[in-house]
Amino acid sequence: MINFIIYEDNKKWQDHYKKAILNVIGNKQDKYQILVIDKYSKESKRKIDSLIGKNIFLLDMEVPGKSGLDLAREIRNTGDWHSQIIMVTSYECFKEEGFSSRVLMLDFISKNENPEESIRSAIVLALRIHSRYKSFNFVYNNELYQIPYDDILYFEKDLNNNYTKIITKNRFIEPYKVKQSIKNIETELLTIPYFFKTHQSYIVNIKNILKVDFNENKIYFTKHQVALLSRNNKKELKDKMTKGYLYDII
Repeated sequence: MINFIIYEDNKKWQDHYKKAILNVIGNKQDKYQILVIDKYSKESKRKIDSLIGKNIFLLDMEVPGKSGLDLAREIRNTGDWHSQIIMVTSYECFKEEGFSSRVLMLDFISKNENPEESIRSAIVLALRIHSRYKSFNFVYNNELYQIPYDDILYFEKDLNNNYTKIITKNRFIEPYKVKQSIKNIETELLTIPYFFKTHQSYIVNIKNILKVDFNENKIYFTKHQVALLSRNNKKELKDKMTKGYLYDII
């Protein structure tokens, strides 16, 4: 799922963004969703945090409650460097500040210079970039989901052998359930080097491990999210963690 987050308080410009999105991606509502935010609040922050999938932000610099640039900083400060950020403003004086703020913007678009075409082109580029990031695709409650691999903490075998739980960064209290065995998922992930089967019931994302207790044979992702480690897999996991993630880009 592609999430387009429009952060803009002007209704006319909200419609411009929507038109550009529809122009690029068409009327395929099962492939994307649009979230419009006209001011910053705890509720709008909650909506952003609850999004599942790949995000493309269209941020206006002047929005009540928090500027688009400040929201971009907040997004990056959470550790999210995959979401694509497109800044749009009438004030070109902000351009230098935007690119010097280390928020990794995809583009900075002036509302005064053919913005419709510039927004459309930026959206096309953002979609191309997102297509390079692999996701785990599955059906849950009759809806198709695409969870970026980097968002997954671990897979856990359910009591019912035909199902597997997916515990993610944003969804671990009520995890997704996939009608696949842990063995089938292991086969599907063979080409992804940072997924490792640590136990007959667990496949973990090594990138998201917080710490490993090799005495208790437990792997921690948060204070509450813990996977098990079998004795036979201790050495291999330790080797993978020691060498870092260079194998990820080979």
